[in-house]
Amino acid sequence: MRRKIYFVLFFMMSLFIFPPLLAPTFHDSDSQKSAIRAELTERGHPYQSFIAYIEENGSDPEYGERFDVTWHDFDSATGMTPTIFYVKKNDKGYEVVSAGTGP
Repeated sequence: MRRKIYFVLFFMMSLFIFPPLLAPTFHDSDSQKSAIRAELTERGHPYQSFIAYIEENGSDPEYGERFDVTWHDFDSATGMTPTIFYVKKNDKGYEVVSAGTGP
């Protein structure tokens, strides 16, 4: 019984401790979605970077590939969460070039 309690406690603690530590390792900008997740981590949201829902939504010749991202920015002063991300490929991998709430 005690062993089960320790296992559950370890599991719960790992859900809170490991995402901020592992986010830079997992999100290395080697793909478009990984670049978006790295951007969320850089904005200070490592937990959101793992659970955000990312869906491709066309492209723009100037900005690159467009993605709709479902997540929530709890620290936003305006209450708005960027939901549209544009990603372009550069010599180091992929990079988020623009993020906003839409037109």
